[in-house]
Amino acid sequence: MMAHRTHRIMVIGFGTVGQGFYELFNAKRRALGLEGSRITEIVDMRFGYTNMTDESHVREYLGNVDRTISSSDVVERIKASDADIVCEFTWVNYRDAEPAFSYMKAALESGKHVITTNKGPIALRYRELMHIASENGRKVRFKGTVMAGTPSFNILDLLPGARPVRVRGILNGTTNYILTRMSEGLSYSDALKEAQSRGYAEADPTNDVDGFDAAAKAAIISSVFGWDHPMDRIRVEGIRNITAEEAASGTKLLVYADRDEAWVRPQVLDDGDVLRHVKGVMNAIEIETDTLGKIYSMGPGAGKIETAQAALTDLVSISRSE
Repeated sequence: MMAHRTHRIMVIGFGTVGQGFYELFNAKRRALGLEGSRITEIVDMRFGYTNMTDESHVREYLGNVDRTISSSDVVERIKASDADIVCEFTWVNYRDAEPAFSYMKAALESGKHVITTNKGPIALRYRELMHIASENGRKVRFKGTVMAGTPSFNILDLLPGARPVRVRGILNGTTNYILTRMSEGLSYSDALKEAQSRGYAEADPTNDVDGFDAAAKAAIISSVFGWDHPMDRIRVEGIRNITAEEAASGTKLLVYADRDEAWVRPQVLDDGDVLRHVKGVMNAIEIETDTLGKIYSMGPGAGKIETAQAALTDLVSISRSE
């Protein structure tokens, strides 16, 4: 097995994804040759700060919600840390990407690599973030922002020389679940309620059903492939007005991007279209390349361990590159 550097890892945000990463990292690190690496610090605005991360201490940490700290305190903790990788797992903000952007900036400027699953900074402030990383000789990895741990834009890492021509995808599991259930006879409101009861949709489902989450992913893919379609210039239409009949006819919330344009909108797909048959909360992406034509990847696009897998993929990528 290839030898890896040892790393000291700081986790910012210890909710579902942060805890999933903690569990997966500790379960898999020996098999991945990362046994010398460890999570040395955890910071969460609700639970506070800890620099002891053995299992018993983490249980005690999660049991105490009286140590809340501010976002400015988090920034100072990042700057003072001797970790060399910061994993940022905080909430998404599609207005200005804060406070996650400030956390990443502080990490990069204090000599730390960054791994994030947060779509906000990558969708809204990609160029700025990459400039800061370059100026400081550090890396930013963000596989978990698109399709969680399921391969998506990173497929092209396996295809040297292949150039992406266009991308289509079913990239939001919540809306895909709603449309799937509507195609089976439920109304929009009943399908949404069911998605919320199963934990697939938030109490406020706006980001999903109005297409903003999918638009963020379109912006991220566009940035990775050099197409430069900022999120605020992507045409977006959600699914609130779709009928059960339209859903049964093969309507999907489709993400599209190429060099010239990017959009998110409901579209009726032909029965022979691979993407029409993506059901439930599954995600799928079709990347057309100049060497292989269309290639596909399908799998879960969200979830505790599924998203943690993306962060683990990024960690191994950074480790192998050093």
